[in-house]
Amino acid sequence: MPSATEKRSRWCRIDAVGLGLCAAISVLWYLTTVNPLLAQRLRTADLRRQIRDLERQTDEVRAAKASAGQLLMAVRRDLDAGGVDLDRAANINKRIALLTEFFAGCELHVDDMQTGRPCKGLQCDLVPITIVGRGDYGRCIRFLHGLCKTFPDMSVMRIDLKGSPSPAAPPEQFQFEMFWYAAPDSAAMAEIPTGARACLMSQLRGSVLWP
Repeated sequence: MPSATEKRSRWCRIDAVGLGLCAAISVLWYLTTVNPLLAQRLRTADLRRQIRDLERQTDEVRAAKASAGQLLMAVRRDLDAGGVDLDRAANINKRIALLTEFFAGCELHVDDMQTGRPCKGLQCDLVPITIVGRGDYGRCIRFLHGLCKTFPDMSVMRIDLKGSPSPAAPPEQFQFEMFWYAAPDSAAMAEIPTGARACLMSQLRGSVLWP
C-alpha cells in the first residue's frame, strides 16, 4: 500500500504537468490570437496616420490652388484696369538687366539672381525670379515700395531678411522671391509638366504678396 509521501509526490507531479500544460496552452493562445490582434491594431493605427497625412497634404494643395486662383484674378484685374503691356518670357535677359540696374539705384548689392522655369497660364506666364543680396533694412523697404511702380508686371511673393535693422550693424542679407508676369508665348513654351506645377504650388504655399 502506497505511503502518504508517495501519494503527495504523485499529486505534485500531476500538478506540475497540469501547470506546464496550462502554460503551454496560454502561450499558444497568445501566439495565435492575441499577438495577431495586436499586430493588426498597429497596422490599423499606421494606416489611419497615413490617411491623416494624405488628408493634410490634400488640404494644403487645395489652399495653394485657391491662393493661385486669387492671385491670378488679382493680376487679371490689374491688367484690365492698368493696361499693362506684358513682355515675352523670351526677353528674360533684358528683364534681369533692368532689375539689376534698379537694385543698384536702390543702393542694394545683388549677390545672386536665379530664374526658374516659366509656368504657362491662360492670360500670362509666371516667371519665378529669386534674388539674393545685401543691403540695409531701409533700402530694402524703399526697393519694395518702388518695385511695383517701376515694374507693374512683377510682384514679390516671399521676403527673407536676415540681420539687425540697427544702422551700426553690418548690411542685412535679403532674399526676394518674385514673379514676373510675362505675355503668353505658346509657340516658344511647352506644356508645363505636373512636377513643375507642383513646384509652383510649393512656392505659392505660405506666400505673401507685396504690397
